[in-house]
Amino acid sequence: MMKTLSILFMGLLLLISGCQATSSPKTKGCWFFCPSENTPPPITKRDCFSSSPTLPRTQNSVLAAGANTRGLLKTSNDVEKFSKSVQRHFNIPETQICHLTNAFKAELENALISRKPHLIKGDLVILYFSGHGSHLPDDNGDEQDRWDETLVTRDVEGKDYPRAKDVLRDDQFTALVNALATDRILTVMDTCFSSGMYLAKTEKTNPLLANARSKFFVKGEIGTQMPRDQANQDNLIKNEVGEFDALKGLLLAAASENKNALEIYPHGHS
Repeated sequence: MMKTLSILFMGLLLLISGCQATSSPKTKGCWFFCPSENTPPPITKRDCFSSSPTLPRTQNSVLAAGANTRGLLKTSNDVEKFSKSVQRHFNIPETQICHLTNAFKAELENALISRKPHLIKGDLVILYFSGHGSHLPDDNGDEQDRWDETLVTRDVEGKDYPRAKDVLRDDQFTALVNALATDRILTVMDTCFSSGMYLAKTEKTNPLLANARSKFFVKGEIGTQMPRDQANQDNLIKNEVGEFDALKGLLLAAASENKNALEIYPHGHS
């Protein structure tokens, strides 16, 4: 009898401890294994660029980042192909090329911050991002359409309910880029910030796009609140990409803020 009671008591303790874990807003309850929203995949400690004093200073540098999230498969290929192309064209040494495949938010931020002290006026900086984009409600009142555009980094992967803190807002990215000492900045964004409700009929029926994946992210807090194309259509700024338009230098984007971009299998480019 005592042995049976001990087993029941231990089972009860396991049940109680298991259900004390933090669950996502969609999780009403859990038993032994509760999902944790506070445990992202480990961030790899990757150093970008070389700051060795023994190397000759160069005027040109590239930061190329991508993130395979929620079905995207080819962003790493995009990063490699883009880097090789601009390296050949601008004669950029390997020491001044930073590849961040499956980039986390902190890695992307740190790469821009660490690059800042090594730049002077007239240097050329080329920035590239391939991956999901999305939107969140504007958090500081600077957006005419009341939405912040976001870059979706690897932080969201494996989470049942990604949060706003898991992605990089356009305001944050723009502030980091505009803090660089040079105005010669080329930013290329292979992503989109709309839910794709404007997809043309030809895109839906084109056999070449049968396996294409949208580069717009919808999950948790990200991209899910009040579909912008319906609620804010009158306020959408055509042919612009939110606060990213305030970036120094030249911005090339795969899609304006009310258009969709696709990852086309097997190549990856939009």
